[in-house]
Amino acid sequence: MRRFQFRLERFLELRRWKEREWEIALAKVQGECLLLANRIEEITDQIGASRLASYVSETPGMPGTPRRPGMPGVPRRIDVESMARRELYIMRLARERERTQETLVERQKELEKVRVKYLEASKERKVLDKLKQRKAEDYYAHQIDEEFKTIDDMNTAAATRV
Repeated sequence: MRRFQFRLERFLELRRWKEREWEIALAKVQGECLLLANRIEEITDQIGASRLASYVSETPGMPGTPRRPGMPGVPRRIDVESMARRELYIMRLARERERTQETLVERQKELEKVRVKYLEASKERKVLDKLKQRKAEDYYAHQIDEEFKTIDDMNTAAATRV
């Protein structure tokens, strides 16, 4: 029995290649979205950690006496400069988080476009795969019928010779 030869095999290979290209593009955009989401979470954690930081510092003791932080009786003071720097840092992180969220929204829109293209390419390839499968089944069914006829003809010829 001869092997099945699909006439549209080159088109099927092109469709597979096209689907693979869109799959790679989809994975790339999904990776970018994941990185952006992770960065947003990281920035949010940094903002939370900065807000929890203490603005209070120990006041140095008398000259010549060792400093003992956390000891009762040691006065504490609020560090306004540190507080202002930290608030500026939090504001910068918030702006960065907003920009990253905007970029993420853009990437998600792009992701949907690429996903649609990938699904189209996948559908086109599946159509040809199904056609190939049906043609192969028809071919092999026809080959089995032809084989059966050939064997039947040989048996009939052998019976007439005897």
